[in-house]
Amino acid sequence: MRYNFQVRVRFFRTPVFNKHGGIKALKPKNIFLLSFAAALVLFSAVPSSAEVSIGYAQDILHASGTSAGIVRYDHLPTRLGAQAMYWDGPDDSNMSFGVDFDLLPSKILDLNLGGVYIARTRSINGTNLNFSIGLGVNLGERVRFQFSHFSNAHAKNNEGWNFVGIMLRL
Repeated sequence: MRYNFQVRVRFFRTPVFNKHGGIKALKPKNIFLLSFAAALVLFSAVPSSAEVSIGYAQDILHASGTSAGIVRYDHLPTRLGAQAMYWDGPDDSNMSFGVDFDLLPSKILDLNLGGVYIARTRSINGTNLNFSIGLGVNLGERVRFQFSHFSNAHAKNNEGWNFVGIMLRL
């Protein structure tokens, strides 16, 4: 005897899924706030092998007047990092999440190379997936000056985001 069981799940009744079963687009501000809250909860008792930083940055080239909030996690033994940003300015609000690798094993300088996903494409980035490069200068044990550049490496819509900011280690 053969039994045929079918389970039908209706995702569209939940606020995260649309009526076609796909995930609804969350607002960038909500994604940033969720990432920030998760970082605070998960990394509140950070071991000495990892660092969590929060910060503020502004775009200095193509979108002046754009302000950003940053949450960054660095795992020191592997030199891997993750960064979430939310920004708002003349080019509307946006958010990004990226991972990178620190090419310089230095306590003063960080040279990070990686990739970043930007939620909304604009004339500045043109694509969702972008390369990221960052330069950080540690000013003591708690403060860091940081420059971040995100671009898609194409000639079309490749002005790129250029953020300069200050980070505070928690």
